[in-house]
Amino acid sequence: MNYYLGVDLGSSSLKIIVGDEKGGILGSESSAYAIVSEHTGYSEQDPQLWIDAFETAFAKLLDKYSDLKSSIRAISFSGQMHSLVLLDNDGKPLRNAILWNDTRTTAEVRELNEQAKAHLLKHEKNIALEGFTLPKIRWVQKHEPELWDKTWKFVLPKDYLVYYLTGKLHTEPSDAAGTILYDLEVGEWDKNLLQQWEIPIEKCPDVIPSTAVAGNLKAALKQKFKLTNDIRIIMGGADNACGALGTIADFDQQGLISVGTSGVVLFYDTETHTQVDGRFHYFHSALEGMNYKMGVTLSAGYSLDWLKQIMAPTESFETFTKTAEESPIGSNGVIFVPYLFGERSPYYNADLSASFTNLKAHHKRADLIRSVLEGIAFSLKNVFLNMETPALPKFRIIGGVVKNPFWLQMFADVFGSEIEVLELDEGPAFGAMICAVLSESRLDAKSVLEKYNRVKRSYFPDNERSKQYDVYFEQFKTWSDQLDS
Repeated sequence: MNYYLGVDLGSSSLKIIVGDEKGGILGSESSAYAIVSEHTGYSEQDPQLWIDAFETAFAKLLDKYSDLKSSIRAISFSGQMHSLVLLDNDGKPLRNAILWNDTRTTAEVRELNEQAKAHLLKHEKNIALEGFTLPKIRWVQKHEPELWDKTWKFVLPKDYLVYYLTGKLHTEPSDAAGTILYDLEVGEWDKNLLQQWEIPIEKCPDVIPSTAVAGNLKAALKQKFKLTNDIRIIMGGADNACGALGTIADFDQQGLISVGTSGVVLFYDTETHTQVDGRFHYFHSALEGMNYKMGVTLSAGYSLDWLKQIMAPTESFETFTKTAEESPIGSNGVIFVPYLFGERSPYYNADLSASFTNLKAHHKRADLIRSVLEGIAFSLKNVFLNMETPALPKFRIIGGVVKNPFWLQMFADVFGSEIEVLELDEGPAFGAMICAVLSESRLDAKSVLEKYNRVKRSYFPDNERSKQYDVYFEQFKTWSDQLDS
C-alpha cells in the first residue's frame, strides 16, 4: 500500500494526516508551538519551531505506524498564507517570521492603497491589507533596512519547511497570489510593482505548480527517520486553497462555508480576468488554471464562544445552543452583527463594532443566543452576495458548525441552498494530502476529489423559512451598512 502525507503548517500548530490512494485515512498527529507578541499588534514566530513540530509529529506517526517507513510515496504541504520569512545567503532565517495576523503595517497599507490601489486591483486582484505579505516587506524595508539588504529570498512558511526537507527553494501560485506581488493575469511576479517598491526580483522565489515535485527528501533526513524508500516532496498550496481542495468536488455547483473562529465563504472561478472591486479576495487555487473568490467574517464562531463565556461559561456548547430553539426565526426582533474585531468582507472596516439591536425588556436568553447564530449566518450570506456570482445550489460546510444540526438547517434556509456535511472534516492538511495524490496518480482532479470528498448528510432549504429569513437578513444588512457609513 502506498501512503500519502498532508502537512498543514498553521498559526499555532502543525498537523500531519496520512491517507492511502483508495480514499482511506490512516491517522494523524499534531504538534503545537507559540506565537511571540512583544508589542501591541505584533505577531511573530521562530521558523525553527515549524521544523521541530514537523519532526515531532512525523516521528510519532512513524512510531504508531511502522510500515510507513517503507511505504510513504509523497508528502505535500498547506500553510498559513501571507506570513513573511526572510532568508540569508545560507538559507537561514534573518529574523522571526512576521505572521499573517500581525497588524503593525497600517501605515504601509495606507501608502500602498494611496499609490497603487488601481494597479493592485487590476493585476493582483486584491487591495492592500495588513495581513498580506507586501506591506510586511515594506515595513522591513523602512524599519529593518539592514536585514532587507541581507535578504537572499523571502518565502512563505510552508515553502521554508519544503526548503528544509529538500534543499530546494520554491513557492507555488496559491501562496504567491497571497503576497499581492504576483500578477494573476499573466501568472508571474509583477515586475512593475517590484520596481515601484524597490524589491529585486532575485529576492522572489521561483514559482512552480502546486502539484509539482519540489524535490526528494534529503538523504540525511531519510537516515534520521530510518526511511527505506525515496519520498517525493510536493509543493502543495495555501491553507484556504487546500481547504477547498479537501472539500469541493464539483467546481461549478458547490461552494465552501467554513465556520471556525473566523468564517469563510469560498468558491472556484475560472475567469482569470475577473474585474474586482476589493470587496472580496481573489487568489490562485491549488489546481492549475483555477482561481477562487473568498470572503471572510472575522468573528464567526468566536462570536458564539464570546457570548457563551459571558452567559454560561460552564455549560456545554450543545446545551447552550439548544436554548436557541426556544426562540422563533428572527429572534423575536433582536439583530446581532458579529463585528467584534471590526470586519473584513465586504466592509474592510476595522472600526466596526458588534452590537445587539432592538433589545426590549421582554427578550430572553434564547433570543440573544439565536440572534448570534443568525447574525453569523447573515454575515456570511452578506459576504457571499458581495462576491458577484450567481446563486450556488450547494455549499459544503466545515468547522465546529457541523456538530449542530439546528444551525446547519439555519444555514440551508438562510442561503436558500443545499448544505452538505462531509464524512471527513480534516481541514487544509487533508487538502494537502489530496495534492500529493493528484501529483502522483496522474488521474484527473474531478475523479480524485469525488473519491475523497464524500458527503455524509445533506440539509435542504425550506421555502417558507427562507422567505422569513430573507426579511431579517435585509434588516441585518441595513443595520450593517449604516454602521459602515
